[in-house]
Parts: sequence; C-alpha cells; structure tokens
Amino acid sequence: MNTQFIRSKILRVSLFSALVLGVLPVSMTPARGQTSSTLTNIIADGKLTEYSPSTAPILVRGTVTPAVRDVQTFLKQQGFYNGSIDGIYGPNTYSAVVTFQRSRNLTADGRIDQNTWEALLDAYNRNTPVNSNNLSQYSLNTAPILTIGSQGQAVKDIQAFLKQQGYYTGAVDGIYGYATAASVEAFQQRYANLQNDGIVGRNTWSTILDTVS
Repeated sequence: MNTQFIRSKILRVSLFSALVLGVLPVSMTPARGQTSSTLTNIIADGKLTEYSPSTAPILVRGTVTPAVRDVQTFLKQQGFYNGSIDGIYGPNTYSAVVTFQRSRNLTADGRIDQNTWEALLDAYNRNTPVNSNNLSQYSLNTAPILTIGSQGQAVKDIQAFLKQQGYYTGAVDGIYGYATAASVEAFQQRYANLQNDGIVGRNTWSTILDTVS
C-alpha cells in the first residue's frame, strides 16, 4: 500500500480526534473545588435539597448532568421553563435561567454558578413545603445530640422542622452548619428553660418533641 496514502489517513484520523476533543463541553470537567463524584453522585429527583451553593456543580450551556434535570424541574414548576426535563442544558434551559436571574437581579449570563445556586435554593426553600412529621420517630432516649459538624437524617428532620417554624431558610441537606446552628439558637431564645447555644441537646429535643406532639 502507498506509504503516502497511509500517512494521509493517519493525519485525517488525528485531526478528527482533535476536533472531537475540542468541541466537548468544557462544563463536563469538574469546576475548581469540585470532584468528579460531585457530578456523578447526584440523583435526579426534581428536588434541590441535596445541593448547597458551595458544592453544587457549575452549569452552563452544553452541560449534561442530573443537576440540570433538577434545575429544569424546579424552573418548570415556577413557570420559567417550558421545555423537556431531559438533563441537557440547551437553549430553552439557558433562556429560562436568564429569565430567573433577571427576576432575582442577578447577572443574566445563563451560567448557574454559586450566586445563582443560592438564588435557586432560596426560591426552592420558600416555595416547597417541608414535612416535620419525621420527628415523631424520636424520643429523648434515642435522639442524638446535634451540633456543628453533625450530619445525617436527624439533622435533616431538625432542619425541616425549623424551616416549617420559620427559623431556617437554608437547604434541608442533613449538614449541621452555622446557618442551622443559628436557627436552633433562634428557636431556643423563645424558651426561658433552654440555653441559647445552638446545640440540639436533651432539653432542646424535649421542647421540639413537645411542639410537634
């Protein structure tokens, strides 16, 4: 076979590979501060409670991820989006995000970064009902002490209760951060018998369980 012909074929394959790599969406690469697990461990369930502004993936046109599907679902519920819930950040999703950003006085660039995530989560938390009935499963003997750094279902249940009571506006994510501690402290301030320490200890659990019983 002609050597020049073989070299020509190899060159064409190399150029084609370079072109394909060049057009892959940049957004599929984890952003700074993110890991690949940040993108792959997300379950598309139409809820935004599993996200926080500091760890949520940055979404731009061309992104294909379950996080896009969740955003599409919420924006559709709020009347910003009328396209398919397909997890593909296309033109319709971009337009919906721009419209949402304008409604929140954000830079209308269609890029879902930390600021836009904060606005989305704020809107989601304000417009999505929460259920604190799960607290009925706890007793003073089984309820864990919760403080900054605690994680798990008990934290989620406390966050849901505090949100329903109007003390908490953050994500119901099961992570006991400073915002959760501050809302616990605000709750404690209502009761003279509670220490305002932001910790869900035995006395605070007792008061919370009395409230929901």
